[in-house]
Amino acid sequence: MQTQTFLQRMWRWLIAPSQEINEPDQRRQATLLSALLLMLILGGALVEVITIFTTDQPHYTGYWDTLIALSPIAVVYAISRTGRIRLASVLAISLVVAAIYFTGWAQSYGEQGVFLNYLILPLWLGSLYLSFWELVSLMLFELVSLLLVPVFVLKLTFNEILIGPFSFIFMMSILLIVLTRHRNLLELDRRRELTEKERRSRREASRAAALLRVAERLNAQLDLDALLTAISEEVTRALNTPISLIALYDPKEKAFYSRTAQGIAPDLIQSMSPFPRAFYDSTIKELGTIFALPDLQAFSQLPNLDLFKSLELCSLAFATMKYEQELIGSLSAFSAGERRNFTEDELLLLHGLADQAALAINNTRLYKEARRRLEHLQSLRLIDIAIASNHNLQDILNVLLEQITKQLEVDAAAILLFDEASLQLNFGMSLGFQTSTLRYTSLQLGEGMAGRAALERRTVHVPDLRSDPQSLVKAPALAKEGFVSYYASPLISQGHIKGVVEIFQRSMLNPEDEWLGFLETLAGQAAIAIENTALFEVLQRTNAELVKAYDATIEGWSHALDLRDKETEGHTQRVTELTLELARAFGYSDRQMIYIRWGGLLHDIGKMGIPDRILLKEGPLTEDEWIIMRQHPVYAHEMLRTIQYLRPALDIPYCHHEKWDGTGYPRKLKADEIPLLARIFAVVDVWDALTSDRPYRPAWSREKALAYVRENAGLHFDPHVVEKFTALIR
Repeated sequence: MQTQTFLQRMWRWLIAPSQEINEPDQRRQATLLSALLLMLILGGALVEVITIFTTDQPHYTGYWDTLIALSPIAVVYAISRTGRIRLASVLAISLVVAAIYFTGWAQSYGEQGVFLNYLILPLWLGSLYLSFWELVSLMLFELVSLLLVPVFVLKLTFNEILIGPFSFIFMMSILLIVLTRHRNLLELDRRRELTEKERRSRREASRAAALLRVAERLNAQLDLDALLTAISEEVTRALNTPISLIALYDPKEKAFYSRTAQGIAPDLIQSMSPFPRAFYDSTIKELGTIFALPDLQAFSQLPNLDLFKSLELCSLAFATMKYEQELIGSLSAFSAGERRNFTEDELLLLHGLADQAALAINNTRLYKEARRRLEHLQSLRLIDIAIASNHNLQDILNVLLEQITKQLEVDAAAILLFDEASLQLNFGMSLGFQTSTLRYTSLQLGEGMAGRAALERRTVHVPDLRSDPQSLVKAPALAKEGFVSYYASPLISQGHIKGVVEIFQRSMLNPEDEWLGFLETLAGQAAIAIENTALFEVLQRTNAELVKAYDATIEGWSHALDLRDKETEGHTQRVTELTLELARAFGYSDRQMIYIRWGGLLHDIGKMGIPDRILLKEGPLTEDEWIIMRQHPVYAHEMLRTIQYLRPALDIPYCHHEKWDGTGYPRKLKADEIPLLARIFAVVDVWDALTSDRPYRPAWSREKALAYVRENAGLHFDPHVVEKFTALIR
């Protein structure tokens, strides 16, 4: 190691190029020149030392000649150790040429011509350090000077020079020039290739940076409208276009509807015609899922072409938004005023943006769906509280109508009560009406849409009251309200009609199946509320059914979470059941068991806020990704704390990753600071993870997993909980 260090130091001091030289090729040339000059100096000195010790001349002074000859070489060597490699190389070549001529001059008659052949050496050295035309100039100089040698050296004839050194130098010069030219061309090709690779790498890095920036921005958006606005802004920014357009696909209508744009007025977006799925399929079959149209006018079948012409849109770049084979929509970027040929890199960037957008839209929809389901649960809970704590029918109906209009997002609603004695539907309460028309409503079974819903015991629907104005009994009076869509759903409890809930909307209403299902759920709640005023004991039985409904909904929700993260599918149900068994050993009551069960089912609900790129990542997470992943208990707390009936179940979702020694997350609670339920669940959660198969490892044996749990008592787990758990497992 010491020898290697010494050699490295010698190399750095004597041969390594100056720090002023940065370009790799120049550093290699400087290293070679310094090495050659140093070898000449050391070689000359060595020869002279050997001569001094071996000569038999008593007064030998030849070392002065050697010293004089090596002095200019040493000067050139010193220059080569600086950043002036160009000057050093020119001086070195000049010295070699001069040395060959003077040495050749001093040779005897028979050796002069042969020694001049060494003029090939400066040409070889010049091929390394001179430009092509400088090398040609050096060659011409040597050839001309060779022809002038007979003028100064009378012993040599012109023919001897021409046949000897001149012809040799001429042929070698031609060969050297050809090789040098070929080498320069190869180097030029290499530099071009490196330049192109660097340019391509920069483009890819720029594209990756843009996608990363977009991903960070999109992942922070949970509102769909804000997300779409962010996407359209990023498209115009990334592709440097004045206009971008986002269309979302509606699977029911099998058409793409323009939703958000940058550079187009909102009223124009609303006026755009949707383009059907069939047109999309035929277009991508011909052009692909990502394509560019330099001239929109040439694509006469394009929907909204007249509108695009009026906006002076000229060129189009289009990309499909898909998520796991599900068609989400499309991204379009337009040039205005002049045609533009979108490059392949720009289309690749648009493709990446489309993939990021599809993922973000899907996550936002999932989040919105989760929030909506939470709100539905909260709404059912509010209605449940109203039913359980209040026997005043008007108060209960008021709560019902508020939740109906809020959760279904409709303009008005009314409840008609069924009188079993007269077999009539009478006005109960309404919300959202501008007049009091319905206050005097009284319908027979089968009369009007509400009577028909009660008689047929099914939900009835009038899509457009304007096209069928006489479908409602109070149609003339209701016309003043400006209603367009109408729904009526029967209120049925225990197989008996209790009334009808009517839904009114002042615009077209085309709800999804989940909306209709929740309408029927609310209708069922309303029927229960009505019956509660007469039969309080029925309410108790109904309340038990509602608790089961909540439990089933939460269980279904937890199952949906398991399906999202397929690595842990079935995990939630298993840990919940085992946690209930362990909790019984601690003496929890049956009422508390309900909240323990909900806490177990919802323990990973916070992962709804974790991006798929992190949650579903196959490899290990980075430190930054772990920071995001460790936020899921906080997300669970934020999502559930506003739902009053789930607050007793918060300990498990919020604290099940805390550790006994205080190294857990998110709050680094320690020992008894951690709620007991979270300590119980932590043991069960780890036990199930260890004893279940995962893609990255097989399940552990029960003995091995139990040994791990016991080893971590006092570190990860509460020792008392581990003791109880060990007794339960054994």
